[in-house]
Amino acid sequence: MSATTPDNANSWRGRLVAALLAFLIWGAWALFANWHNDTSHALMAGLLQGTFSGILTLLMAMAVTTLFRRLPDNPLRMLLPALLIVGVSFTLLYLLHNWHQTPALWQTIIPPSSMAFAYCLFLSVRLHRQARALTLTLNNETP
Repeated sequence: MSATTPDNANSWRGRLVAALLAFLIWGAWALFANWHNDTSHALMAGLLQGTFSGILTLLMAMAVTTLFRRLPDNPLRMLLPALLIVGVSFTLLYLLHNWHQTPALWQTIIPPSSMAFAYCLFLSVRLHRQARALTLTLNNETP
């Protein structure tokens, strides 16, 4: 696929579908993780987590790409975007759920944060491979 042709994952439609799925999956997870407590707290935890996950899903790929391109070319370039993005989002989630007094706080935020880290790391590795392939192509070398 050429650089000018957006694939489904990078199109706005693809991003919105991914954000909707994140809202549904992680909102349902938070609802499930907190269901054994007060139902109103469980519903609010699900709404908070789902909304945050949906928004983060929309922004994550853009943030990883921006950070990756601004960092110097070294091995940390693949790890730092994931650490920074998930570090900030984990802190915000903790503060948000702590403010709301989510009963199962850690069970609510650790699974989606772990998945976000894995996704950010995957994107960084993919960007690294694309940059390496482009460099090799420009230098007429084979990978």
